[in-house]
Amino acid sequence: MHAGSGTDSPSSNSPDNHPEGHPGDRPGGRLPGGHPGGHPGGHPGGHPGGHPGGQLTGGGRRLQLLAWETTQACTLACPHCRANACPTRPDGELTTDEGKKLLAEAGKVGPSIIILSGGEPLIRDDIEDLAAAGTEVGHTVVVATNDGRMLTKERIAGLEKAGVKRFSFSIHFHDDEGQDAFTGLPGSMAAAREAFARLREAGVGFQINTTVMRGNFETLDLIRKRVLELGAVAWHLFFIVPTGRATAPQRTAPLTELEIEKVLKWTAGIEQTAGLPLKVTCAPQYARIKAEMGLKNTQGGKSCMAGDGFAFVSSMGEVKPCGYFDMSVGNVRKTAFDVIYREAEVFKSLRDSEQLKDGCGACAYKRICGGCRARSLAVTGDYLKDDPNCNYHASPKKKK
Repeated sequence: MHAGSGTDSPSSNSPDNHPEGHPGDRPGGRLPGGHPGGHPGGHPGGHPGGHPGGQLTGGGRRLQLLAWETTQACTLACPHCRANACPTRPDGELTTDEGKKLLAEAGKVGPSIIILSGGEPLIRDDIEDLAAAGTEVGHTVVVATNDGRMLTKERIAGLEKAGVKRFSFSIHFHDDEGQDAFTGLPGSMAAAREAFARLREAGVGFQINTTVMRGNFETLDLIRKRVLELGAVAWHLFFIVPTGRATAPQRTAPLTELEIEKVLKWTAGIEQTAGLPLKVTCAPQYARIKAEMGLKNTQGGKSCMAGDGFAFVSSMGEVKPCGYFDMSVGNVRKTAFDVIYREAEVFKSLRDSEQLKDGCGACAYKRICGGCRARSLAVTGDYLKDDPNCNYHASPKKKK
């Protein structure tokens, strides 16, 4: 069923319509629709509460979201993991003091939403101290966790006391069997439900993130219903970028351009009646699709904030435009984060849509879409080339 005709999940047989519309405004985030990072690494796509906004001297947006991969270690083994997470913490990850220094430096170009991500951030026994340090700087701190067993009442209380405003979990299937098989941990879905109950009891909001992929895209409405049942305050849909483990040809394989188009139209059609705030990440063409459908772009102006309002720091201190952008622009152990954020040439190029190449460069929607630069880098080796997952380009080679 196509977008706008109901809430049935999209399928490969759904119609493909292109009504006209007008581009919307810029990314933003009211509290109910917040985005604390999604699956490991986090990504520009929304956040809990209105971001600080503002411009840097010399151009570009001030830092609005910083995803810090506090550790590469994780208790799960998801096949789509960007972080290539491992069971134990590797040597050389940022220390507590180095983390606090990073948070202070981020405040010089913020304050922002700080996403304490992983791996599994709750593996670190100093995560409460780091959250408190971020709060003291003036950041809004959120935690992207995935193992419900680790989110005990005591840790919820400690993190809330440290200023944590929200948690996120990744749920990719509507049933226990599918989720447990995907994470590689029997009982992971049941543990997540128990953690959600503890969060609700504590009055702390949580959102659920779902990665759209070959193995689940035809059951998205079942997942949406499960998300509502679990009591989440927001639902975020992520689209595969082939990095980390997600390069393997399995059920995490990305959809075709046409399938993505149909999923996004379905999403646009249900967004206002989904029962909770819904956001799309790693598919910036969603802004163009909503414009064509005559719908307000609630996610706002340029859909991807990578390097322009958003940044990622790995557990080893490497700075990137986002967690899926497999190119370091500096390391916080050598150069202060705020200096990297202001001066990195890759970041500067991402802030200038006139530097886009080929179809994306000539596209009428480049100022509200701009394509996924991480996906372009992963597939073509050039982050300024066409987004290979987009079905709309002005380039003669990629006309619809």
